Amino acid sequence: MDDVTPEMKKLLDFIDGKEPEDDFTRELDEAVQSVRKNEKWRLDYMTLQMNYQEKYEQGIEQEKIDSAMRMIKSNKLSMEDIAMYSGLTLEQVLELEKEL
Repeated sequence: MDDVTPEMKKLLDFIDGKEPEDDFTRELDEAVQSVRKNEKWRLDYMTLQMNYQEKYEQGIEQEKIDSAMRMIKSNKLSMEDIAMYSGLTLEQVLELEKEL
């Protein structure tokens, strides 16, 4: 902590959960408290987080499908092995095979 300015140390301490010690961190604390109390912003943030989570899960599922497709195209593994390695069900793998 010797290589940062006193102002930066106060900011880092505030981020770490300590009480604000200067005007900047006090203003920052007030802004944070104001945002926490704003119900519309809270709802917007929660909705955004839910959308991010949904997109993340869709991406994981798409990667499973893409991996299974590559394995099917390689024609080196059984459908059961592809299901096991890709994380898809055997039924899903068989359906992908039909699509090719």
